Amino acid sequence: MKKLSILALLAVVSPGTAFAEWCDPPIAPAPTTAELAHDFREEFKDEFDQYFRDASLYTACLDAERVRVFQEMQITTQRYERFLNDSAKWNPSR
Repeated sequence: MKKLSILALLAVVSPGTAFAEWCDPPIAPAPTTAELAHDFREEFKDEFDQYFRDASLYTACLDAERVRVFQEMQITTQRYERFLNDSAKWNPSR
C-alpha cells in the first residue's frame, strides 16, 4: 500500500518536470565590411531586426524557465520536508 501511495504522488508531482523548455539563443549577425554593408543594406537590416526579435524571445523564454524552476524548487522543498518528517518516524529495524 505504501508503494502505491508513493507512485501516486510521483505521478501527480513529476509531470511538471517534463515541461522544461529549451531556450534557443539568438545568433548575432556576422561582422561585415563597409562595402558589403552598403551593397546589402536591406539584407543586413533584416538580419539585425531578426536578431533583436529572437533575442527578445530568448530572454522571455529564460524568464519563463526561471519561474518554472523556482516553482519546482518550492514544490521539491515541500516534498523533501515531508520526507524528512516521515522518515524520522520510520522504524530502522523494518
